[in-house]
Amino acid sequence: MSKKKRRIPIPQKSKIKAELQKEIGSICPFCPNEDVGVFQIHHIDEDPSNNEFINLLLLCPTCHSKITKEDISKQDVIDKKLNLTNRESKVQFISVSIDEENCGWTPIREAKNAFKAEKLKSLFPIFNFSLINNSNKTLLLTSVRIKTKRLPIGLSGPHNPLPNILRPSITYKIKMPLQGKTEETILKDELEVPTTRAFKFKIELYDESMETFNPQFGKFALFFEFGFNNEFYSEIPMILLNSSEYYEELKHYGLA
Repeated sequence: MSKKKRRIPIPQKSKIKAELQKEIGSICPFCPNEDVGVFQIHHIDEDPSNNEFINLLLLCPTCHSKITKEDISKQDVIDKKLNLTNRESKVQFISVSIDEENCGWTPIREAKNAFKAEKLKSLFPIFNFSLINNSNKTLLLTSVRIKTKRLPIGLSGPHNPLPNILRPSITYKIKMPLQGKTEETILKDELEVPTTRAFKFKIELYDESMETFNPQFGKFALFFEFGFNNEFYSEIPMILLNSSEYYEELKHYGLA
């Protein structure tokens, strides 16, 4: 039996609620409801003792209930909070896509920021990141942080060895960190980003062997942070490899 998490009252709740209301512009982040008088505070990680502002989101009771029933996924909630936070940040995340022309990965339909390896090209994924410099000065992209989490896998078929394929040249090459580790790569060639300008760059994620990304047993959640001016970081939404959803345990289905 799972242990029930202890609820800790939110310190200065009225002040926090006012700040959360400002963050969403007095409109439920998932629907047009503007009746903020009945809005509720949701703990994004579902831990009622974690009252950090980044873990709180104000929303209407109907959408709060949809999250509880999983009609709105946890990842959608995380992405919504991150987008609200980024909207007022110096660097705003716009999108991430996969370079299908130069690697063997394609988008997973109807899944956000999720990609799968399926073509006999390089299995080192190449991402296109698009962001906007909202600050009033030129910024330098100086480093990249990444944390990986390997997702559980079920039974797989026979092992199919992958061919040795040359990697294309790419702007930034970042080595895949070990499971659960956060690694930071200092960029030798910094990217200059003029004020109020959108910018795009590519990252190729590699490992000692392409087998790491074999879709038979290589399912990952990736968490990127981009460092600017060696002084602050911009976090982007989670990226999924070889999976359309994020999960920490295998799902079990009963036999018919």
